[in-house]
Amino acid sequence: MDKNTLKEKLLRREPVSGCMIQGHHPALIEICGLAGFDFVFIDAEHGALTPNQCEELVRAAEVRKTTPLIRVPNTEPDTILRYMDIGAMGVILPGVSTKAETEKAIQAVKYYPQGNRGLNAVRASDYGMTKPLAEYVVEANRETIVIAIIENTVAVENLADILAVEGLDGVILGTSDLSQSLGVPGQGKHPSVQQAYQQFVSQGLKAGKAIGTVVRPGETAREYLDSGLSILITSAYSLFGQEAKRFAGQLK
Repeated sequence: MDKNTLKEKLLRREPVSGCMIQGHHPALIEICGLAGFDFVFIDAEHGALTPNQCEELVRAAEVRKTTPLIRVPNTEPDTILRYMDIGAMGVILPGVSTKAETEKAIQAVKYYPQGNRGLNAVRASDYGMTKPLAEYVVEANRETIVIAIIENTVAVENLADILAVEGLDGVILGTSDLSQSLGVPGQGKHPSVQQAYQQFVSQGLKAGKAIGTVVRPGETAREYLDSGLSILITSAYSLFGQEAKRFAGQLK
């Protein structure tokens, strides 16, 4: 297993950049790596990506030395196992609301003694060909990443407990789903959403965890960095859409 430079940066609270990919576009993954993104956010929750397609995207990330993280469709252990075994360097957990849910998901990512992930000679372990599995599990526990998305009101209420979970490397605030949970769908700047954001930042910094969010069109990374966030994410579709509109607009 390769050294996970993203994990080292998260531990040092260095700013890291990620790009979300929601379709089967290996070339886009490579471009993200060449552009300098620290990680790619392979989204298997929203969209039609299959585990086989995610495996191809993980390979593309490895080629271009960017860390592949997969947002799994759900946090059930058998689902997490499937995506970890194809070689993901970690998972992004959607919809966790409690400490218990977060702990259960982390245990599905990690091998004994940190967890109870099933062990086999799969792609993640180089098919058992490069080192004994006993050595691989130690490396995997050390190098894999778990990031939780806070995206509903219950999670906000339980944020302090979630942040305290051992083995959780960072948390991201998902303002779109949170706005839906707060009854103001799509209104990311609504006072209730902004209040939750301030609580997220305050408690995240207090806990010493790496925290982050998605940088939306019209926003700048600097405003979030100045607030103490260190995980900043954009969308490949958003980047393309903005530049496509700008270019096409020049001709009108």
